Amino acid sequence: MKIRKNVAAVILNKKGLVLVGERRDLPGQWQLPQGGIDNGETPEEAVLREVTEETCIDRDFLLIVNVSKPLVYVLPENIAKKSGFDGQEQLYFLLKFNGAEKIPAPSKEFSSFEWCEKKEVINRVVHFKKKCYTDAFEQLFGETEK
Repeated sequence: MKIRKNVAAVILNKKGLVLVGERRDLPGQWQLPQGGIDNGETPEEAVLREVTEETCIDRDFLLIVNVSKPLVYVLPENIAKKSGFDGQEQLYFLLKFNGAEKIPAPSKEFSSFEWCEKKEVINRVVHFKKKCYTDAFEQLFGETEK
C-alpha cells in the first residue's frame, strides 16, 4: 500500500472555534488545511507552509501547541487513482491563532472558510476522514467529539 506522509492543521481561534475550508474541487466537502511534507522539510515547517499557502494566514500569528500521533486513512479508489496514493498518514497539529478574527479569503484549494465548533468540523468532513479527525481531536483536546 502506498501511503503519503502528510500534515493537517487544526487552527483554533480565541473563541475556541476551528478553521475549516470547503474544497474547491469537491463542493460541499469540508476539511482542515493539509498537505504533504516536502523533501528536507520537518513536519512543523510543512504545517506552517501549508497553512500559509492554503489560507494566507501569516505564520507569525500561529503557535504550535500540540501534535497527534500519526493517523492513517485509506482513500476511496477513485481518489487513490488520481492521487497515486492509497491513503495518507497524517500528523494533526493544534495551532493557536492570535490574529484578527476574520474569515480567510478563498484560495486555490478552498472556495470558502468558516470558524466552527469542533464537533461541527467532524460532522462536515468526508466519511473516509471522520475516524482520523475524531481520533486526532481526542489526542489534541483530550476529549471525545462525536
